[in-house]
Amino acid sequence: MMTKYFIGIDGGGTRCRARLEDAHGKLLGQGEGGAANIMRNPAQATTSIVDACTRAVAASTLPVQLKEITVGAGLAGANIPSACHAFSNWQHPFDSLSVLSDLHAACLGAHDGQDGAVIVCGTGSSATRCVNGEFIDIGGHGFLVGDIASGAWLGLKAVQHTLLALDGLIPRDPLCEAVCATFDVQDDSALIQKVSAFEAKDYAVLAPAMVTLNTDGDAVARSLFDEGSAYLRRIAHHLLDNSNLPLCLIGGLSDTYKPWYDESVRARIQPCKSSPEQGAIAFAKQSIKQGAQQL
Repeated sequence: MMTKYFIGIDGGGTRCRARLEDAHGKLLGQGEGGAANIMRNPAQATTSIVDACTRAVAASTLPVQLKEITVGAGLAGANIPSACHAFSNWQHPFDSLSVLSDLHAACLGAHDGQDGAVIVCGTGSSATRCVNGEFIDIGGHGFLVGDIASGAWLGLKAVQHTLLALDGLIPRDPLCEAVCATFDVQDDSALIQKVSAFEAKDYAVLAPAMVTLNTDGDAVARSLFDEGSAYLRRIAHHLLDNSNLPLCLIGGLSDTYKPWYDESVRARIQPCKSSPEQGAIAFAKQSIKQGAQQL
């Protein structure tokens, strides 16, 4: 393999991470950029990818140019064929660019390319399993229609609950007060104005406060986590399907939901072996090999 440098991208709806490696897998530098969802905002995604890669190269202090680097990019929205096809027209500054979904990159990294399953629950939620190189996805439909159990979903539920309280239909309670305090509002009009242009990441800001309320025994927060956990349990059983597949949990809310899984599911949970960025690099290397075999 002639390529000397590789970058793996983990591009989600909130931020984009880049990992620069040499051909032997040695970490040389890392960088971050903004959101990289190619379905929602492909122009922003391209800017975020270049920013993250540029910062990774700068962190390495090596005299490397982007045009010398092979990039594997796991990107939110790449699971939508039309979005991925449109993105393929980007005149990127790299030596080559291989694109897959951020979910698939996470699964490849978590299991070092071997068979396995992942459930992601952070700002959004999604899941996949990979057997003999074939992926079967669940969820990942995006906010507002999907992302059940996620930080964005929890935040939206909290705002809806708060509006009921501010309208006087239910009593004001700790969850209502937490939402009002987070967004510095005290009435329904102010809250509606605040959230009018919210995206998933903006609603997810409420998730830490809701985790705290759940830990403190708040009944409303507990009911929302119960609903979210029921969804994740169904996903886990569908993914594993009485198999011996290992399962990795990824995302900021994964530890919060972990106690809700059945014992049979928890027995399959393992730590991630590698990062999504490393999974994306592995995909890029495999793409190079397959291209060489077709020549």
